[in-house]
Amino acid sequence: MKLLFPIFLVWIMIVSGCSNVDDDTKTEFQTLEQATLKSDIPLADIFHTEEMDETAFSLYQSAKGYGILHFSLKEDGWDYQGSSGFMYSADTDRKPFSFSQSTWHNGEVSIDKESSYTTVFLGEINDPEISKITVEYNNTQKNAELIKNDNRTYWYLVSEQDDGNERAGMVSAYSNDGELLYQNGE
Repeated sequence: MKLLFPIFLVWIMIVSGCSNVDDDTKTEFQTLEQATLKSDIPLADIFHTEEMDETAFSLYQSAKGYGILHFSLKEDGWDYQGSSGFMYSADTDRKPFSFSQSTWHNGEVSIDKESSYTTVFLGEINDPEISKITVEYNNTQKNAELIKNDNRTYWYLVSEQDDGNERAGMVSAYSNDGELLYQNGE
């Protein structure tokens, strides 16, 4: 009996020495879905998510409009940065296509390094004849991505510029045959 107690004591010391106390203090990497839960937007309303290097965004729709959620990648995972919503004041206000843009800061804010931003040009297409949207900015013209969701069509284009000063000059809508249908801007 006297021999069992010291063996038991040594065994307890070995086992407790093998456990890693730091594991209890580590935080779990936060996914985009977990970060989305911090917004007031129901997950069922989100129809597209795009993840880039240090930033991501999700597009959502509602009965009265659409919007975009902003995310930045931090050391412990994705961080919800906020959202921009674009709502219609009445159904009669719907134009052939809408145009909006949203800009947010990427990553950690730091005084020591230059800030980087993400800008997304986006909108909703209400004219079924529109099959292509182009956006002109910084002396370039780019084709937007089109997404259909629940009988609604949206478009978006991620700006290649990262200083937060992007402005679209002209947004153009084309038919399937390449005919220019509408233009918005200068």
